[in-house]
Amino acid sequence: MKLSHLYSNHPDIFGPIRFQPGMNVVLGEIRLPENRNRSTHNLGKTTLARIVDFCLGLGRTADFFLFKHEKRFVKFVFYLELETLDGSYLTIRRSVESPSKLSIVKHAERHQNFSETEVWDHENVAFQRGKQIIDGLLGLTAIKPWTYREPLGYSLRTQSDFTDVFRLSRAKSKDRHWKPFVAHVLGFNADLVTKGYDLLEQIDELEKQIATLKLELGATDIDLDQVRGLIDLKKKEVRIAEEATAEFDFAIEDSAVNTKLVEELDEAIVALNTQRYTLTRTRKRIVDSLQAERIQFRPDVARKLFDEAGVVFPGQVVKEFDDLVRFNREISDERIEYLKQELDAVNLQISDVAQKIETSNSQRQAELRFLSDTESVSKFRELNQRLVVMKNELSTLERQRDALLSIGKKETDLRAVIREREDQVEALRADIDSLGAQKDARYLRIRETLAELCGKILGHKALVSTRLNSKDNIVFQAEYLDQSDLPTSEDEGKSFKQVLCAAFDLAVVKVLMEEGYLRFIYHDGLFEGLDFRKKLNLIDVLRHHADLGIQQILTVIDSDLPQTDTGETFSFDEDEVILTLHDEGAEGRLFRMESW
Repeated sequence: MKLSHLYSNHPDIFGPIRFQPGMNVVLGEIRLPENRNRSTHNLGKTTLARIVDFCLGLGRTADFFLFKHEKRFVKFVFYLELETLDGSYLTIRRSVESPSKLSIVKHAERHQNFSETEVWDHENVAFQRGKQIIDGLLGLTAIKPWTYREPLGYSLRTQSDFTDVFRLSRAKSKDRHWKPFVAHVLGFNADLVTKGYDLLEQIDELEKQIATLKLELGATDIDLDQVRGLIDLKKKEVRIAEEATAEFDFAIEDSAVNTKLVEELDEAIVALNTQRYTLTRTRKRIVDSLQAERIQFRPDVARKLFDEAGVVFPGQVVKEFDDLVRFNREISDERIEYLKQELDAVNLQISDVAQKIETSNSQRQAELRFLSDTESVSKFRELNQRLVVMKNELSTLERQRDALLSIGKKETDLRAVIREREDQVEALRADIDSLGAQKDARYLRIRETLAELCGKILGHKALVSTRLNSKDNIVFQAEYLDQSDLPTSEDEGKSFKQVLCAAFDLAVVKVLMEEGYLRFIYHDGLFEGLDFRKKLNLIDVLRHHADLGIQQILTVIDSDLPQTDTGETFSFDEDEVILTLHDEGAEGRLFRMESW
């Protein structure tokens, strides 16, 4: 994969940049005398790398300049054309306004412009999905199972990435996030490296859990069998106490005996008495009615009256009298029967109410006796309190038992993980030893290439080495050697460190270029701090590898250009300089606008 074409929808502000397959120079010219001694010039050399990274799926962050100054850039859409390993081309579209969407098209011709006629194979696809599509189209088989994003940092080195050969500034804080990939690139078994960190996390988590359980356990001088014995004894004590409590004729929790209960009984008795009084009145009314029925109609008196009336109405009155006597007796008999039934029902209710009153009175008297029996209450309360204490003690012992069981289980798991970690460490150590002895191993080829590059550029030996540290984690080291092949401190200087980083990147690409790897390297400000001879050596090395098919993108300030043997200032060929920036106003910047 190489860079081919970078452009935007605002070419008047951000003009198109066409990359060459070989050597590419972004030249910054300092034309104003007052700027010659400044360490930074804000021309856009580093910004160019950031735009490339943005187009290649860099995640959105608030401090990234396109979003930090979003009002300035919100209408910008950027297009990046890539040359793939099979010789075809791939263009990626990404806008500042909708950075979570990517559009992708594959085409046969280079230096296309899709900002006006946009025909996409995949248009406005979701960010993660878009990166998956790009990854598939690039076909970088040498980095699998990682995606194309992982090696980008080593091919897009900006000034902040030259402090460490292996760990980039963009790398996440934990070693597990970058060391497995470096191990893979160097030819080691990356699964072993990843597994080591996984096992360390498991060990750490188990140790934390065990420590927490021991803290909760409190006592440190008890064991599981002792706690189990204490639980059996305490259960027996609790059972005896519960049986003693059950022997009392009362149970506070079951009967809820207290003053309020007595008051409720008083209210119930009053209600029952009222009900009995009402029923008694009803019974008296029924009895009175029965008595009235017996004396209300007297036939002899009626006959005498009818006899007297018969003088006036002889035929009619005699007949009606007999009928009246018969009817009156029928009515009276029916009503008496009804009143007797009602009386029986009332008597039954009175009997039931009387029984309830008697029961309530008995219960009330018993409760009052209980409330007055303070010695029994005190004894019960004391026993109940002891029972509560014993149950709490039993619960504590059971928690201790469960904690000890859990600790035992986790300690067993911990020992198993530790054994697995020991096996992993031995396997990783064997892997390092094995690759270090194989003459055709990728690791040795990268090591030899880096040493060769540093020798050509700086005239110094350099060595890449790999070992396990005191914690048995893999450690990568790149350092310069003196004449006795002993490490020197020269790599601690900025310029020598930059060359060491560049040599590593170049060595990796050179060794892996036939295995499906990135084929471009962007080095920002690599000339800074080097003397003239070393700069000329560096240019020769970069040009040589550009001829081998590794695209070189170098940013340089004209004041950092070396002098040739004739005393003239070195200049790159016209076809090597793809972009010239300068400090004479906005027209000379990468973005032809006021600086931000």
